[in-house]
Amino acid sequence: MNWKMREIVLAVVLSIACGVLYLGWSTLWLPISALVGPVGAEFMFGVWVVASPLVAFIVRKPGAALIAEVAAAAVEVFTGSHFGLSSLLIGILQGLGAEIAFFMFRYKKYSVPVLMLSGVLAAIGSMVYSLLANGFAYYTTGVLLATFGLRVISGAILGGLLAKIIAESLAKTGILSSYEMMKQRRHHGGDPYDSASGV
Repeated sequence: MNWKMREIVLAVVLSIACGVLYLGWSTLWLPISALVGPVGAEFMFGVWVVASPLVAFIVRKPGAALIAEVAAAAVEVFTGSHFGLSSLLIGILQGLGAEIAFFMFRYKKYSVPVLMLSGVLAAIGSMVYSLLANGFAYYTTGVLLATFGLRVISGAILGGLLAKIIAESLAKTGILSSYEMMKQRRHHGGDPYDSASGV
């Protein structure tokens, strides 16, 4: 599928906005993790993957989730993230994970469960990076399971579900009327791809 110019522009704008959000969230993570510890702060994780399901849900094109997450991570890096270049590397793995969710359904399903699955797989992608960067010896079994569990739950809720909420809020303004999300909705009279049961 070829990308239209308006889809490229929207993807860029949303990715930039998410990248700035990621930077602010990273800054907030520092005091939160100091209060509750790095594992406790994992509840914040999902926001760092919201770009993928958000852009994919609106544009509905192969590669949208991966491109959006990598672009947002790049913005975070170039605007001064204290995580440095690792933000970009993590963004690539998160984007790949998120993309797999839509690929699994041949880019035809964009229901809430699929969006949440995208957030979950993005979280798994980030865990792959953490394990490669730190090594298994860095974690005790309890810490590894707690980190993984909290990250996956947060990815599903603050990544996938939040993306749906943001997209619906944008749709109410009318600015998404020419995008695939709204075209499919009009064509299907409510768009079964968006329904919670439309997995």
